[in-house]
Amino acid sequence: MSRVLLTSLVLLSPLAVFAQGSPRLPLDDFERAPQGWKYIGGEEFPGAKGGLALDGTVAHGGTSSYRLEADFSGGGAYVGTWRELADLKGRDVSEIRLWGKQTGLTLLGVRLLDSSDQIHQSSVTLKSTADWQEIVLRISALAGGEHWGGANDGKWHGPLKGFGINVGKNGIAPGQTKGTLWMDDVEAVAGSVIDGTPTIHAAVVNPPSCRPGWGARIAYHWDAEPLGRDYSVFVHYQGATGTVMQGDHGPSVPTSVWSGRLEYSKLVVIPEDLPDGDYKIVMGLWENATGTRHPLKTTAGVIPLEGNAYQIGVIKVDSKAPLPVLPKPTLKLDDFKLTWSDEFNDLSVSAHGPGTRWIAHTPYNGDFGDAGFADPKEGFPFTVDKGILRIEASKGPDGRWRGGLLSSVDSKGQGFSQKFGYFEMRAKFPKSLGMWPAFWLMGVEGIRNKSLANPEVDVVEQYGSMPNTLMATLHTWGPGDKHWGEGEGFLVPGMTEGFHTYGAMVEDKDITIYFDGVELWRQKTAPEFKVPLYLMIDLAMGGGWPIDKAVTPSYMYVDYVRAYARKK
Repeated sequence: MSRVLLTSLVLLSPLAVFAQGSPRLPLDDFERAPQGWKYIGGEEFPGAKGGLALDGTVAHGGTSSYRLEADFSGGGAYVGTWRELADLKGRDVSEIRLWGKQTGLTLLGVRLLDSSDQIHQSSVTLKSTADWQEIVLRISALAGGEHWGGANDGKWHGPLKGFGINVGKNGIAPGQTKGTLWMDDVEAVAGSVIDGTPTIHAAVVNPPSCRPGWGARIAYHWDAEPLGRDYSVFVHYQGATGTVMQGDHGPSVPTSVWSGRLEYSKLVVIPEDLPDGDYKIVMGLWENATGTRHPLKTTAGVIPLEGNAYQIGVIKVDSKAPLPVLPKPTLKLDDFKLTWSDEFNDLSVSAHGPGTRWIAHTPYNGDFGDAGFADPKEGFPFTVDKGILRIEASKGPDGRWRGGLLSSVDSKGQGFSQKFGYFEMRAKFPKSLGMWPAFWLMGVEGIRNKSLANPEVDVVEQYGSMPNTLMATLHTWGPGDKHWGEGEGFLVPGMTEGFHTYGAMVEDKDITIYFDGVELWRQKTAPEFKVPLYLMIDLAMGGGWPIDKAVTPSYMYVDYVRAYARKK
């Protein structure tokens, strides 16, 4: 059967009815005007005729049913009906049950929509009887065959978001071209499609002791079992007075499909004002839509707590702990040549171009943050002195904050961009809460062509509340509202104390992030990133952090911005 676009519909609020076994959630008994059902005509295969209507002459238990008719005498492939399940509010459903009565049918097509927006398509066989029969759509049996959209992996990502029932040409009895299905008393059966019980091991904390303002990596170790739906990991760091920090995150593999030994690590950054002491690491699995926590199995070193929470270790905060030491630099540019640079011996910038080396806004008209990016004027927000660019963020007489951004291309993509190579900035960041300096790259082709998935390489983002944490992230944006992002934080010294280099090596195989020539992070280069990239530097504010304690003025200093390409 064909793949169709499914639209959102409205449901009646279901009330739980407890029968034998799992609770039943009534969806429709068709004793009044049906709610939330949509007729699907299979128009992409012209010729089929059909209809969906309330029928007061046929019923299973009450006075009416819902009738789906199909006529393939003129061709076509299928007709059907679809229903969204938003009013179940994310509750786990293991089955859809309904009573059906048929003429001229041998099987029904079934479509299931999981939480990743993946469609699973299968079929159920009908009994060759004219009497009412119970039709059971068991998710565990129907998911995993033909599939498309969403995760597109053939695995079930619960909960069920919607389902469809189709009458297809291949489901009509031999020698016939028409068929009718009456539906009545539709219910969902509460329960998990897959309900494993993962095992959590004790965390490995590295380093086990760290100073305020710095942090440590928490390594998580699981013996994973698929859960049928995607849970988040809640992490609370608890001291003598309760929870002082949180580190909630999504695991590296969605819990709906994870299995086997699973290991990953997350950075925890210690606030600068957190008192010395031992802080328990308390965690568990949590489902946002329903607020439920999933039980876990434990091993040595893990302490079960109330409410399906588990203490997996302790992090020690000690103001006298050693500072982290970075490994030796590994960046080598012997096989590269300089292709573009600004040493800031002068300043070539305009609001929007053309004809200048930089423009002072994002070329895609997407300025951001809590400080507007100012048009350049004499002395603000950019000044150049002795080969150093100064970008200023300050609060004006009107109470508004303004900062500065530089882009190497304009809204027409004119300026500098380059496919593959090494891109580097040498800079010193402001020492102030609320500041958000950055150096980043984006795809020039995506400025005007919104049908592309436009890449973004955040070489460095630094937040004033975490002065020793370098954030690096890869994004793709669009088309539409689609977004993907993966990032990581790294503890590095002195970003507000002096000048350091921040670089990204973008090659066909990998994207590698460097700090002072030290490799911090390496990721595979997705196809979207294999395009010409332009450069942006900025001093923004906010980024999710408050700016009420920001120092005005604050300055970001840039020694140079350079780009290199591999020698041929």
